[in-house]
Amino acid sequence: MPTSSANKANRRYFHEAYRTGQHGWEVEQPSPFAVKCLRRLARMIPGGRCLDIGCGEGRHSIAAAKLGFKVTGMDLEPLALKKARQFARKQGATGIRFLVADVLRLPFGDASFDIVIDYGCLHHQRKSDWPAYRANLLRVLKPGGYYVLEVFSPRFRLFAGSRPWHIAYGAYRRRFTRQEIIDVFETTFRFLEIVEQKGKDGGFWHTLMRRRRQPGLP
Repeated sequence: MPTSSANKANRRYFHEAYRTGQHGWEVEQPSPFAVKCLRRLARMIPGGRCLDIGCGEGRHSIAAAKLGFKVTGMDLEPLALKKARQFARKQGATGIRFLVADVLRLPFGDASFDIVIDYGCLHHQRKSDWPAYRANLLRVLKPGGYYVLEVFSPRFRLFAGSRPWHIAYGAYRRRFTRQEIIDVFETTFRFLEIVEQKGKDGGFWHTLMRRRRQPGLP
């Protein structure tokens, strides 16, 4: 899930997390918000091309493939992709391309995808890497394409106090306010939905955005 600038500690943490399976995030069940968005988009862009950034064990890649999308799932950790391929076979999801890749240097052509999903990648990137993350996202996502994003909110259980980032269990994590998400993306995306997941398993923002065909315009 983390990428090149998220440091060696992050790399070690995620390698061990996938090696042992001891991490705390959902492995097989996709997010209900993401599934709702994908079902909506399947009606609008049937058979569209979908990129799942930081795909982990592949839960959202598999959900997208089952809805008819042409899916590429990518992660920086090879063990994550090994498990993703196993889960895809187990669930009968075919045609998914899984590959090792870095979100700060995406190995895809311009305007390659109709949809990009990020459930677990951006909030492990340092603020100094946000411009590179956004530039890569914009390069591979078609104008008018859709972006489904989950990031930590201040309610996430590992955040306390006013500092917006921390290193816990060896991994860098950053939480976002609603306004910070808007500030990062509003010039290039139109927000269709922003929902904060609260409660026992909460502490996340779920967003659906659409890339503006021209920056700053509807």
